Amino acid sequence: MRPYIQRIAAASLLLRSSRSLWTTTNYVKPALLYHFPSYFQQQQSSLSNETNSSHSIRNFSTTHSNLHIQTAPATVIDDENEASAKTPRSNAASEKFQFIAYAAWHPKSRQGSNKTTASSKKMPYWKEKHKTGKVDAGEDAFFQTNTPEGLAIGVADGVGGWSLVGVDPALFSWTLMNNAATIAKNEKSIAAQQILDTAFHELRKSGKVAAGSSTACILNLSKITGEMTTCNLGDSAFLLVRDKKIVYESPSQQHYFNCPYQLTVVPDSYPNRDELVTDLPKDADTKNFFLKDGDLILLATDGYFDNMYPEETLEVINESMKNVILDEGNDHELITATIRGLAKSLTDRARRLSLNPKRLSPWAKAAQAHGSNYRGGKVDDITCIVTLVRHKM
Repeated sequence: MRPYIQRIAAASLLLRSSRSLWTTTNYVKPALLYHFPSYFQQQQSSLSNETNSSHSIRNFSTTHSNLHIQTAPATVIDDENEASAKTPRSNAASEKFQFIAYAAWHPKSRQGSNKTTASSKKMPYWKEKHKTGKVDAGEDAFFQTNTPEGLAIGVADGVGGWSLVGVDPALFSWTLMNNAATIAKNEKSIAAQQILDTAFHELRKSGKVAAGSSTACILNLSKITGEMTTCNLGDSAFLLVRDKKIVYESPSQQHYFNCPYQLTVVPDSYPNRDELVTDLPKDADTKNFFLKDGDLILLATDGYFDNMYPEETLEVINESMKNVILDEGNDHELITATIRGLAKSLTDRARRLSLNPKRLSPWAKAAQAHGSNYRGGKVDDITCIVTLVRHKM
């Protein structure tokens, strides 16, 4: 299982130099303005114009529910219309697996109160000019797409400290995930790490992101062999649930407490560039699995895992799946609705626990292990993708 001492606080741009931990329950982001030149603010206007023409507008139409939990449409891999859109139609007899996936997300800035104040109406100037991602997931980003051989999914958590110098943290994470989706959709027999490596290379080569950082976790699933390749850089993670038990949880990659591995882009002219955390896709933790019928995979950003213990996650999963009998005669619509509801339930549960000031959350437990008296949940962006594996007989 993941060592709880490795969970981190709200995303911030982190330096390799050490710093003292906070000692109160009120977490304050480190002041990073002194570490960045005015170059970033000068470049933001050109970034805004370029992004407007190359990125989808965020969709706010699904944020009116009381809990503000959004879900993305299910991805069913054996849908021939979807799978054959840009790739030759494969032999259906060789497709032994299918996958049903749903995503749900909750941005930390979106609360359940209808009260508005002058401060709550104020937003960073870059968000007034353009919207970064396909949906409003805060600084998180994600993708789920059919591939020539199956399904690829991924999440990324943009480093929030860049907002202090006028850089939208979501620009990096969404660009990385959009690149990954395009690569996975058009390449055959490509491993998850290759997807991340190529996506990051394209991000840097394009020049669309002048500055930014992000963690990333990508999974690529084969509908022919049932093999899943994984690539995790940083503190996003995935769980593999089989036979009502968690059989694997990806480890959190940390340089030290509160400093996860992260991909970074910084202009070469920046004088202290070497002090920043600049990990590469080759530094990611990679694994291979062979999936079985009924396996369930939860992929999520750290905002989820900092507020939910593994046993709590397993409880929600088993409760949601108890009425679903995975056999050939089972109602496909029921299974799809169950996975969609499960993604929402997990995201909602993590969100509610993040707002509990008295709870000893996984994040609070980790902070206390490092000398802090922090208690309560950790308010953060939360993104989850739930995937069910079906084996065709």
